[in-house]
Amino acid sequence: MLAVNSFAQQKNFVDKTLDWTYKIVQGDSAHPHTKYFFPIPFLSYKPETRWILGLSLTQLFRSKNNDSITRPSAVRLNISESQNQQFSIRTFGEVFTNKNKFDLNGLVQYTNFVEYFWNKGIQSQDVSELYYFKMVKVNLKGSYQFFPNFYAGVQYNFENMFDLNYSANTPKEIMKNSGEPGTSQYGSLSSGAGFVVEYDDRNNVFFPTKGQDIELSNCLYNSILGSSYNFHNITLDARKYVGLWKENVLAIQAFANINNGNVPFRLMGTLGSDSYMRGYYSGRYRDNCAMAFQTELRKTIWGPVAIVVFGGFGTVSPDVSGMTSNLKPDYGAGLRLRAVPREKFNIRIDYGMGIDGNAAFYITMGEAF
Repeated sequence: MLAVNSFAQQKNFVDKTLDWTYKIVQGDSAHPHTKYFFPIPFLSYKPETRWILGLSLTQLFRSKNNDSITRPSAVRLNISESQNQQFSIRTFGEVFTNKNKFDLNGLVQYTNFVEYFWNKGIQSQDVSELYYFKMVKVNLKGSYQFFPNFYAGVQYNFENMFDLNYSANTPKEIMKNSGEPGTSQYGSLSSGAGFVVEYDDRNNVFFPTKGQDIELSNCLYNSILGSSYNFHNITLDARKYVGLWKENVLAIQAFANINNGNVPFRLMGTLGSDSYMRGYYSGRYRDNCAMAFQTELRKTIWGPVAIVVFGGFGTVSPDVSGMTSNLKPDYGAGLRLRAVPREKFNIRIDYGMGIDGNAAFYITMGEAF
């Protein structure tokens, strides 16, 4: 009987392989790694670009090694090129300094790509036009922890879209005739600065099981800062995490992007991304203001594997008064693969769907929200 019990307690081949893999990735208790590096190739297809081949490089680290108080930081570099020779390179990340005193966010991007353009509005006709453009984008944000879990700071956003060309195969000239700011061949240059406040008491940055993260920011774009257009943006991003049983979690997010003034179309509120309203083409629905609400149930099914189901709704409107009407739904499911158990950092695979045939597939690192 003792021999049988001893054999039953031995780990099977799969468990042994996982233990061996994670030991390579994160070390062991005696010699834990303090940095993690993930190179992930990806392949996708869009009619306007044909096949897109890319590489995502992610570096995880702590500004102070082996400090359980200081939150982990992540920096990522994404490079992609399409079969039609469109190219994009983007580096972005979030860094927490010692004891989380400073929270630093940044994004730098160069894009030479193609997208579809629809007229703005939640009830716009499903008639689109291809446009080609180049873009340089820089977003910088830094905040200081004045009180436990409370941050305040400043931000600067810059976006220069240029060399804009319309598709020669589309005689409708939808974009050219729309009259929206930034749709001429000269594109648009937006430069703005503002303030940000945040309350964040999540128990984990990458996979929170309790707490909330509420951020309110404003950014004023003005010719004094070199902007071609004068407008004001307010963004609210509120997230709540409720632990259910074991590590199963209900995540809730409310998001609002409110613009007022002469807003270039590239910086209007939109539905659709790999973070919210998954399943919609980003820019299919666009207007001065956007609102989205979503929930996601995250359930561990075995060791490093979890599944999620999500759903929500959103809309765009010319002003705040229309942000509760003409709501569009989205829903979907996904798979999570635990990449670094010590940091609860996941590889994310999602499939999202909307209405009117909208659907999209996503593979990336980290949770949607």
